[in-house]
Amino acid sequence: MRRLNPFARTAPAGKRKRKRKTRRRVAPRWLRPALYALGATLLFAGAGGGGYWAWRSGGAARLADAAHAAMVGLTLRAGLRVDDILVEGRAEVTKGQLLAAIAVRRGDPIVGLDTDAIRARLVKIGWVADATVERRLPGTLYIRLRERRAMAIWQRNGRFVLVDRGGVVIGARGLERYAHLKVVVGAAAPRHTPALLDMLATAPKLMARVRAGIWVGDRRWNLRLDDGIDIRLPEENPRAAWARLVALQRDRQFLNNGITAVDLRIRDRLVVQRRDRGDRT
Repeated sequence: MRRLNPFARTAPAGKRKRKRKTRRRVAPRWLRPALYALGATLLFAGAGGGGYWAWRSGGAARLADAAHAAMVGLTLRAGLRVDDILVEGRAEVTKGQLLAAIAVRRGDPIVGLDTDAIRARLVKIGWVADATVERRLPGTLYIRLRERRAMAIWQRNGRFVLVDRGGVVIGARGLERYAHLKVVVGAAAPRHTPALLDMLATAPKLMARVRAGIWVGDRRWNLRLDDGIDIRLPEENPRAAWARLVALQRDRQFLNNGITAVDLRIRDRLVVQRRDRGDRT
């Protein structure tokens, strides 16, 4: 049932026309001072000759800064201040790292925040692959992080750092919690590590015994097992050589017979070094 307004003027019979009422949207009270300030700023900036003179005299930047400061001050008095910081996706980034990068305190004017600058500081943290920074008026700063996943420990210039699957250095923080990862050595080792790990994953039991991979001559891998055995893989078709070693270990427990090194670089030939027995083919 449609309600009627008894105080509304009506047209004579036969001349009545239906008028669609449009409901006017009213801005929230906390937003009105900000809108007034913005309107005043635009009006001031658009003043013809005065604006041209300010630009010519070098005063445009000062006028813009003053207008911006006035607007921010009005929004702050209207209650548009940082009351809460909401962060999603944080697992490895520490609270201290996050707060240092954000550089925002409770009560700061939320309209005056430079979200692009905050994002730029966040992505400089090793664990952060990407970040989204948004204002959620009236008082929430929202941050969503996409963190990197550690792939391996890279030994570089005598130091150990975590790297992700793209070869990006994450940093040394948290190494003790990632001791289960493979150690890779060599200047270009991180770039070739994803292919190595995919190959090793075809034999999980033997993969669990691999402690480190050394990228040799920028062309091939040497593997170091948990008991000190060295596995020399060929430059071409290392997967076939790895599959051959996996079959020997599965069928004969090949690596449990006092072997210290296995050379798989020559196709159709296996060179084995045993303790105190020299090399055997």
